[in-house]
Amino acid sequence: MKLKNLKKSTIIGYVLSILCLVLCLYITLEVINANTKNRPPRLFGCSVSYVPTESMEPTIDAGEYVFFVQSSFKDIEIDDIVVFRAKDGKYIIHRVIDKNIEEGYLTTKGDNNELQDTDPVTKDMIYGKYVRTLGFMSIFSGGISKNLIFFILVGIFIIMIGMQVFSMVIKNKTEELKKSTEEQKELLREELKKQILEEELQRLKEENKKLIEESNNKAEE
Repeated sequence: MKLKNLKKSTIIGYVLSILCLVLCLYITLEVINANTKNRPPRLFGCSVSYVPTESMEPTIDAGEYVFFVQSSFKDIEIDDIVVFRAKDGKYIIHRVIDKNIEEGYLTTKGDNNELQDTDPVTKDMIYGKYVRTLGFMSIFSGGISKNLIFFILVGIFIIMIGMQVFSMVIKNKTEELKKSTEEQKELLREELKKQILEEELQRLKEENKKLIEESNNKAEE
């Protein structure tokens, strides 16, 4: 079977390429699904989203991107910053100022707002917990698509696949060239051996001929 003849490194390369392709498809499907449900995309429990308002300044400036992770009610404490879906369907990022354990809801408020949020945040409204602001993405601030980051990731993985395939092609070509070079060297060695053997045989013939002539001359004397 041809696959068995492939080297281990080549097989690993193919496996990595397939995994990258599967991951690209997963990201694409998640972005489509998130758009359909009007929510931030989530990959392996992680999300990146654009913050358009000033409600969390100076902690989070308007126009910045934030990284947050999926979290449950029990893992959230007072002073945490959470992302939740409001009753109007919008996703909001505000700070927790109170937690009602018995009734299972959070009281939230924007750092830049004078009043707390009117509606409590129930368990089913919680979408994630803020981890950090992605300062390196500030160049995108000003209103790019909220899902652009995920398509950028797709592009990165596609490039990774391309690089992996290119690397395998180069490696195969290099191995073929190396094999061809070794075969040529072997042919040259065989030719050289053959030439040396022929020269040695010719030398032996000449020496033998000379010995015969010397022997004949002695016999005539």
